[in-house]
Amino acid sequence: TTLRELAKELGVSHNLLNVRFGTKEDLWRRAVDARVVRIAPPVFEAFDASGLEEEARLRELVHRFCRWAAENGEFAALSYVEGRRATWRIDYIVAAYLRHFKEKLEALLGSVAEQRPVHPITTSAFMAMLVQGVGFYFASQPMLDRLGVGEELEAGHIEAQIDMFADFILAALLPRQP
Repeated sequence: TTLRELAKELGVSHNLLNVRFGTKEDLWRRAVDARVVRIAPPVFEAFDASGLEEEARLRELVHRFCRWAAENGEFAALSYVEGRRATWRIDYIVAAYLRHFKEKLEALLGSVAEQRPVHPITTSAFMAMLVQGVGFYFASQPMLDRLGVGEELEAGHIEAQIDMFADFILAALLPRQP
């Protein structure tokens, strides 16, 4: 859409958007930033959860991320759409948010691997599994409805789906200890 169309839809002047936000690209960045500020803290807080051993912190992170994906499917969908094209938008998302998350995740996975066996997977592949796997599932309700998923995505069943995804991913990542 254009800023002019957006202004019309919002019932404000085109100049107001230009003065307040600058370019369409600046508006997009500010919208993404505003959303991330609201939705990212619970996930990032897991990296610094006090009183937890490294493995417990990783488990908490995966559970929190699966909950985040269930609650923010539209943002996971945005990363899927933008991640498929080499544009300034994905450059922004990676530089502003994903690179920092990846660095923290690499450090946590490395710490866990020093203490116990971890199935080998790159951090990028692990992130893709979380965002594009779990995130896509929760962002794709129309497709899942047509596949007959049914009650899995109803409000009363979301918690079970979150736990199922998190437990499945953690079981694949962390082999059972003898």
